Amino acid sequence: MNLVIRAVLYTGRKWKKTLLLFCLLLTITTLVLSGLAIADAQEKQTEEVRGTTGASFTVERDLSTGGWTSGYSTQRFMTEDMIQKIAATDGIAGYDATLITLPRFFNSKREPLVIETNFSCYCYGSYNSQYHELFLSGRFELVEGTHITDDLTNGAIISRQLADQNGLKIGDTVTGIYYPENNTPAVDMEIIGIFDIVADKGDQINMYDDASYYDYSNYIFCSMKASEDMLKGWGEDSDGISEAYFYVTDAAQLDNVIRKVQGISSIEWDNFKITANNEVYQNISGALTDTSSLITTLIALITAVSMVLIILILSMSIRGRKHEIGILLAVGIAKPAVIFQYALETFLIAIVAFPLAYLASQQAAGTLGTLLGKTVENVIVTSQHFTLVAVAGSILLAAAVLVSCIPIMRLKPKTILSQME
Repeated sequence: MNLVIRAVLYTGRKWKKTLLLFCLLLTITTLVLSGLAIADAQEKQTEEVRGTTGASFTVERDLSTGGWTSGYSTQRFMTEDMIQKIAATDGIAGYDATLITLPRFFNSKREPLVIETNFSCYCYGSYNSQYHELFLSGRFELVEGTHITDDLTNGAIISRQLADQNGLKIGDTVTGIYYPENNTPAVDMEIIGIFDIVADKGDQINMYDDASYYDYSNYIFCSMKASEDMLKGWGEDSDGISEAYFYVTDAAQLDNVIRKVQGISSIEWDNFKITANNEVYQNISGALTDTSSLITTLIALITAVSMVLIILILSMSIRGRKHEIGILLAVGIAKPAVIFQYALETFLIAIVAFPLAYLASQQAAGTLGTLLGKTVENVIVTSQHFTLVAVAGSILLAAAVLVSCIPIMRLKPKTILSQME
């Protein structure tokens, strides 16, 4: 009788053993497919974290290497040329620097802006306001217009409260004067953006030592050039860019980027220092790595346990077929042919179990993923996962059949038949 026919008939006749093996393969394959989908979702999350945690480094004046006079450090300030050279380094996604001033602001009629507290605004001169900590941290959210960029000369971003109090909108002009009583320059700025205040400044984490007397609604961001122009003739010795912030495209490469920056020979690094800011990434990536290790371990454990169970089931089945094996060998059927029949019986079950497991895993993966903190829509079982599991599963099944056949196939037909009662 043809081997294929014998395999089909045996599979149907021994339906209980077939059902047991089918359920086992279905469950195992579903779990492994789900595990691979979760692992992929974890990898994608890790990649997203590497690019979105705001890993950065700060370059600032090293006051320990400078002298002091009249209460001010004589250490040089950062220059725009220096900042641009650092920003041009490969791996840097964006940068910003702040020049803090406390100017008075006026509307187009030269009337002072209505401000709830104090008489001036807390103004940040900025190159790229989207990279300012107040926006990156989510404390402020730009709701109208655009951010300040380094190619903008005289632009300003104000709070919605300040805009409403003074009837200002995108496109209007405000004038900043650092010290009106001393006739410092009046600098006109176009309002290009309006932000909402998301955070509560009353929370301790949101308190700024040097800005604690200024309500968030009184904060204004302006172009760096506008901020520098307001200071002309005033404070040249005590005001300048003390520090700049550079954000990397890949948090995992932060140390490499810093080494590249330190290699810029035109910067006198004795006057400046670099500080890495990657605590958030380190904490998050550590948790993600632990989760990835857990998923990998679970997949390996499921695979190992399933192999043992399958080998046990097949071994018990083959031991129960000693007489059949002895007769097949005695009539001249080669051992490889007998092994092929048993492998074929197993694969007939797998051919049905694998596709059904693929369908079942579409639902199971999302459910299991939520237990590990993944959203259902991010845990997707793909055809690549199925192909990998089908190929690897077929190889493991073939190995299981071979291992389970070893004890019987080492015997000669006469020996096998003589052991039967």
